[in-house]
Amino acid sequence: MAKKNLIIDTSVFLTDANCLYKFQNNDIFLPIKVLEEIDKHKKRQDAVGHNARQTIRNLDTLRGRGSLSKGVRIAKGLGLLRVVKASEICLEELPAGLSHKISDHLILAGALTIKKEEPKRKTIVISKDINMRVVADSLGLSSEDYVTSQVVDHSDKIYEGFSKL
Repeated sequence: MAKKNLIIDTSVFLTDANCLYKFQNNDIFLPIKVLEEIDKHKKRQDAVGHNARQTIRNLDTLRGRGSLSKGVRIAKGLGLLRVVKASEICLEELPAGLSHKISDHLILAGALTIKKEEPKRKTIVISKDINMRVVADSLGLSSEDYVTSQVVDHSDKIYEGFSKL
């Protein structure tokens, strides 16, 4: 299977703080706007706030292994993670009618930039936000919902016996 470039939207991190470790050997790109949006949720006292805080801790751990702006290996057998700085995003890639002042549009501009930088590799926007996926598609970007199809990581963790109470 060919390696892909994945642009992960904020909504995915707020749903699953450990999502970085679930994209196999594909490279992950985070427009810096995603980090700003995650930061806005860290003080919440619910699952979203917990996921925001855990995501920040995960990114800090990766930062300790190398430069997020240059790209750092997520783990053995997994791809690279790179944060795309605002100065690297080609705002002129946004079509008329979309504003760089809107977070989703800025994230999509980051995706368009990565697609332009690496035209031989498929670039996909991963988002839980339906409208984000629709807008991405209308810009010629592939987009997918983030779905975790497995409840358990390994089948050997499933209890197959029974208990008497």
